[in-house]
Amino acid sequence: HFRVSLQDQRERLRSGCLQMMNHLRCCHYNDEMEELRSEMLEMRDMYMEEDVYQLQELRQQLEQANKTCRILQYRLRKAERRSLRVAQTGQVDGELIRTLEQDVKVAKDVSIRLHSELDSVEKKRSRLEQENEELRVRLQDLEVAKQVLQQEIDKVRN
Repeated sequence: HFRVSLQDQRERLRSGCLQMMNHLRCCHYNDEMEELRSEMLEMRDMYMEEDVYQLQELRQQLEQANKTCRILQYRLRKAERRSLRVAQTGQVDGELIRTLEQDVKVAKDVSIRLHSELDSVEKKRSRLEQENEELRVRLQDLEVAKQVLQQEIDKVRN
């Protein structure tokens, strides 16, 4: 009778240890799940903040380009009026030539600057698309890890 009782106590102790180990494993998985969830939320927040900043920057650049285009359109209309006046009168004055030369120089400078800005924005867009894709892949990996951990938790609970 003493032997059965001792063996029974050992079995209860072994069962209690297994339950405790399962409980600790489950707690560990829950901690990992919470850590993954926090990391995913942090990545999403960082991504959204960077998107907002990049969008604001691109809007400012677009606004500046629109202003430059309006200025160039005004100068073009002015030059066209002068050209029409010259065609009608047949006379070219020195001031008109200097103004047209200045307008051509400004237009070339603006064109070069706009092409440079366009190249810069295109490189930035390409870099952001690459970062976006890397973050998507990382997020998918975290989702898979989360699912695996959830399955492990479910196994331990059952």
